[in-house]
Amino acid sequence: MRQRWIFAALALICGFAFGGGEAGAVTIGGDARLTLPEFAAKTGQPLSTFEKRYAATGMMICAGVYSTAQLTIRNDLVTTAAHAFYDPEGNPRGNLSSCVFAIDVEGVVHHLPLIATSLRVGSRNPYAVAPAYDWAVVQLAAPVPEARPYMLGKNVAAGSEIVLLAHRHRGWVHDGSKAIEGCRVRAERTAASGDPREIGIDCSAGEGASGSAIMTPGDGGSIVGIYVGWRSTHPETAGPYSSTHMNFGIAIEGEFRNAVIAASSLPDPAQPIAAAATQGASTTR
Repeated sequence: MRQRWIFAALALICGFAFGGGEAGAVTIGGDARLTLPEFAAKTGQPLSTFEKRYAATGMMICAGVYSTAQLTIRNDLVTTAAHAFYDPEGNPRGNLSSCVFAIDVEGVVHHLPLIATSLRVGSRNPYAVAPAYDWAVVQLAAPVPEARPYMLGKNVAAGSEIVLLAHRHRGWVHDGSKAIEGCRVRAERTAASGDPREIGIDCSAGEGASGSAIMTPGDGGSIVGIYVGWRSTHPETAGPYSSTHMNFGIAIEGEFRNAVIAASSLPDPAQPIAAAATQGASTTR
């Protein structure tokens, strides 16, 4: 635990906690997270509209640790956080070839293996570096033809309206259901040349939300970032967004965006993104 409960790098809300007594979630304001049925009822639109629109969101499972991940650009390409694959010591979470992407499409749950040699991450030691390197893109061994992948959107800025879509938030009243929340980008941290910006968001989050899509709202919504962590002086108590109580993500730009675009140019899952060690490869750290 860091001083004043502020985690200067990653809160890393995966399916585990930092240690005894430490919170695994930060709730902003009154907690506006909704299930997809609740969101449909609130907006007056058919549930099927949102089930199809957000079907690309699933769960990455590695050695019992789960994170949210999503099909991006292609139905065999997944984006998530680097710490979905690497632990606090920088070690792979088991044999990365054994990681699976679980996704529910039209009531059918698919468990798809990865092409581990295709893994590209900002860092293989994401806990030790800035959040800008906590990204990953990997190809699946087979496509998910029923799901519509998320397309890349334009850069967001402070004040932009967004939607955070997580596969789950452990401890949330509706844990086990996809969670959606409309919120805003509240701050942005300038990045070094080639690095993604860190963006502060006033959405609530919980364990399992790491890697979740930060999207623009509406039918044409696209993915503009991923959620990676939180900072707080009082993580176990809900409160308004501030510099000492916040969730944050990174924008899909710079090296992250380049990696996604490069991966999307592959013709099929039989051809890995690039030759690399079976435990993954780093592009920046």
